[in-house]
Amino acid sequence: MTRHRPSEALVDLERVLKRLKAREIAAFERELLEAQRVFVTGLGRTGLMARGFAMRLMHLGRTVFHVGDVITPAIGADDLLVICTRTGRSKVLGYYIDIARKAKARVAVVTARGSAPVGRRADVVLTIDDRPAARRRAAPLLPLGSLFEQALLVTLDHVVVDLMAELDLSEEDLARIHTGFE
Repeated sequence: MTRHRPSEALVDLERVLKRLKAREIAAFERELLEAQRVFVTGLGRTGLMARGFAMRLMHLGRTVFHVGDVITPAIGADDLLVICTRTGRSKVLGYYIDIARKAKARVAVVTARGSAPVGRRADVVLTIDDRPAARRRAAPLLPLGSLFEQALLVTLDHVVVDLMAELDLSEEDLARIHTGFE
């Protein structure tokens, strides 16, 4: 059995993060700032990362909903649908875009494959390219999309830090919103 040290996965994660495009991040952040409300979704483990991002947007004072929750209202014309998806091929996520388009909402997709069906239908695409480095090995050390999910979490947290600066918010400001029931 081949054993790998967990730190070896950081090489792959660093490579993926270095591929991010500043202009894509900036366009994504602009959409988030201009939206009246933000609706966030994703499936599986990627969906869990999306939920974490929705929570951070709430900490920023944004009006944000997770698609599918029972308290989520209808999306509207001044809103933004944020879809997090590694492959961009889900018919469910395509259906969500249909709903957003009917409501005249904007769509942002964070994906590993910007040319996939969901990405092609978006107003803004933030690409987190998790393809392996061809010279090193055929596949990343982490299984089943974990590299994308981890890069997604780090990238979206970076977006939150940028938005904090843009909105002139400190970590203490976010904590006040986060811990309101204490």
